[in-house]
Order: sequence, then structure tokens, then C-alpha cells
Amino acid sequence: MAVGRKGLKRLVVARLLAFIPYVGIALVAVSALPLGNLRSGGPDDYVDAPMLGVAAAFPQHWLADALRILIGLSAFAILVIACNAAMLGLSRLGYSLALNRQIPSAVGRLHPARATPVVIIAIGALLAILLLIPADVEFLASIYAFGATISFTIVHLSVIRLRWREPDRDRPFKIPLNVRIGRGDLPVTAALGAVLSCASFVAVITLHGDGRWAGAGWMTFGIVLYVVYRKSAGKPILKRVTIPERALTRRGAAAAEFGSILVPVLGRPLDDDIMQTAGRLSAEENEDAGEGGAVIEAVWVFEVPMALPLDARIPDEDLKRARKALQRAKAVGEEYEGVEVATATVRARSTGEGIVREAKRRGVEAIVLAAEEPTRMRGGPLLGGKRGLYDTFVGRTTRYVVHKAPCRVILTAPPGDAAPALPHHVTKFAPPPTGDPTRPAEVAAGNGGISDADAAEPTHA
Repeated sequence: MAVGRKGLKRLVVARLLAFIPYVGIALVAVSALPLGNLRSGGPDDYVDAPMLGVAAAFPQHWLADALRILIGLSAFAILVIACNAAMLGLSRLGYSLALNRQIPSAVGRLHPARATPVVIIAIGALLAILLLIPADVEFLASIYAFGATISFTIVHLSVIRLRWREPDRDRPFKIPLNVRIGRGDLPVTAALGAVLSCASFVAVITLHGDGRWAGAGWMTFGIVLYVVYRKSAGKPILKRVTIPERALTRRGAAAAEFGSILVPVLGRPLDDDIMQTAGRLSAEENEDAGEGGAVIEAVWVFEVPMALPLDARIPDEDLKRARKALQRAKAVGEEYEGVEVATATVRARSTGEGIVREAKRRGVEAIVLAAEEPTRMRGGPLLGGKRGLYDTFVGRTTRYVVHKAPCRVILTAPPGDAAPALPHHVTKFAPPPTGDPTRPAEVAAGNGGISDADAAEPTHA
């Protein structure tokens, strides 16, 4: 459920007021049990259990005994709540990492019925058990302090950076005490928090050797995992790459998610049908997800001969033809509600290679492709025809894209007499596993994410 501006303000104020009981408990504890009365290793040792020392300070024995029992029960409840909160934070963090392709999607997989990241929860529980085996409280406290202080430092610095990177962003609640500097505001509280957190972090790594090495090793492992995973998946290291939420569920993995579609435009009458197919798929994705923002990447591929450099000048007539076709594709695609069409021209030695390269670079989830017109030659290669039924109806570009594409490939019916059962303006349909006859036939060749990579050589329609 979304929280409005007033609700968010009340939440922040309530969290700030929550510090008052902690301060009050500390004052009562110091007054009832002065620091000089603390023992270490004796019968009156309350260094690790100061609340029991406060209870023991009451002169009435019956009240002191009752308070000890109450403190024990409340401590048990607080520990259960703390464990639940820790698992909740771990689940949300792991889910966010998987959603943004920072860890393998299999690690962030959600339970199909309960929608909980069961793999991450299991890994967290196993790590917690392993950390408890040494029974070293000081070690646990040091690694906790390592993670907490560096996390707080990063969060405060991120808030400060966003004030300059996205100064016009709608913020339902803005913390007071902001200083205008250039195009952004410097939140004084965030700056102060960053300085104090950083100082605490330096103190932890200086005074606690176990926490220093354990924390550094864990961070090194995480960075190596991230880089290796991104490189193996062919994703950029420093750019954001996301996948749809349903892709993390087994149900979502079986269904197609088409929030980002690549459509090669060829300047033929079939372009309108291809864009309409992509527009319907994107509109259905928006309707299912309950939000807008689906993107169709319409690209025109210029084939540059090997005799010329790849950056050779494109003739004005070809550029004009490409821009006209892309403008038409943009108009057709954006007829569908919640669909945005981005247009671009790219260069490649072959059309198939250019399509696959752009699909990988942009991280699209599907390619809607018009298969080449079938050959009218028969009799096999010796008589000028093509070998076999598959090669007769699928040309070189389509075959290359289907074999090399990192995502689903959706083929439309080619025009011509070779496919008399389907007129040239009808998309080739095949029922998916769910039995939905409104989905076009598709070839699964992997699964990609949504990338925020900019288009190469963008054209302005």
C-alpha cells in the first residue's frame, strides 16, 4: 500500500520520537546502577545485562524478582522481533539485488505462492548458524558494527548525491535544514550523519581486527561475485540493468514478460503489423503489471559493406528513408496506451549481427522480427533454391537472430504465396503453454533485462 505525504511525515516523526524511551531507559539505568558499581566477572556482574542490574537495585525483593522474569520474557520477545526484522531486511535487500541483476536471479527467486525470497532466507539462516558456532560475542558485535557503519555512511552519501543528480525529483518528505549549493540542496543532517558514520567506521576497522578482516573479506567476495556475474551475463558493470518482478517467480518465468521489446524496422508494409504486435504485447504487460513504462526499441540497421569502414558516411537518401520509417513506427507503436517508442539507427556488417548486438546492449526482453519473404525457387541448391523446409521459410537474418539472440524472438508471418493460409497482414499465432490464443508464436532463446543504455545514433521523429 502506498504511503502519502502526510503519512510519510507522520512515520518519520514517530521514528524520531522513538528515541525518547531509549534515552529515558539509559538515564534510569545510570541513576539506579552507577557505572562505578558495575562488576566484571563477579556475582554482581551486570556489564552484559544492565537491565537486570536495574531490577536488582529495587529494595523490594518480590518486585526485583518479578522484574527479572519480566525482563527475561521481554528480552526473548525482542530477540524474536529483531531476528524477524533482520530477515526482512535481508529479504528486501536480496530481492532488490536480484531485481537489478546484481546477483544471479536464481538466488533471488521468489516462492511461487508466498512471494518470499526463499533462497536468500535459507542462505541467511545458514550463515547465522555458522556465525553462532564460535560463540564469540565480541566478534559478532564487531562485524555487525562494520556493516552498520559502512551502510549508514553509504546511505547518507547517496541522499546527498541524489540532491544534485535529481534535484527536481518529487520528494513526498524532505528533511529540514537544507543549504542551497548550485543546482542542488545539501541536507545538513545527511552531511553530519555521513561524517559521524564514517568516523565510526574508521574506529571499528582500527580497533577491531576480527571485524576488519571479516568485513573486508565479505565485501571483496560480494564485489567479485557482482563483476563475474555481470561479465558472464554480458551486462555492463556500471549501468543499471533490471528485470520484471514476475521474472523472479516460477510462474513468471514460465510466462513472457515484455516490458522492453526490440523491433527492427525495414521500411516495408509489414512494419506496421510488427509494431502493432509489439504494441499489443507491451500494452498487455502494462495492464498485467498495473503500471506504465513499457518501451519499444525501434531500430533501423544500416548494413555497411566490408570494403568501407564501419563509420562511413551514410547517403542522405538512405538516412531520409530510415527516419521516415522510424517516424511511422513510432506513430504506430505509441497508439497503444502506456507504450513509449524509442527510435535509433545503428551500423553493422550484417542485419542479423546488428539486431543481436543491440538486443544484448539494451537488455531487451523480446525481439519482434519479420521473417524474410520465402523463396520461390524450388529444387534445392543446385537449382538456386534453399536446402530443406526450415531454410525455405526462414532466411539468413532470421536464422542468425534466432540462434544468437539473448532473449525471446517473436516471428511474424512472411507475405507471399508460400503461406496461403495466412494473409500478409496477419501475425502468425500459436497457443502458448497457458492456452492463450492471443500471443504470437515465439522462439525462446534466453531471458534479458531492461537496460537504461542510451540508443546509438538516435533519430528525432
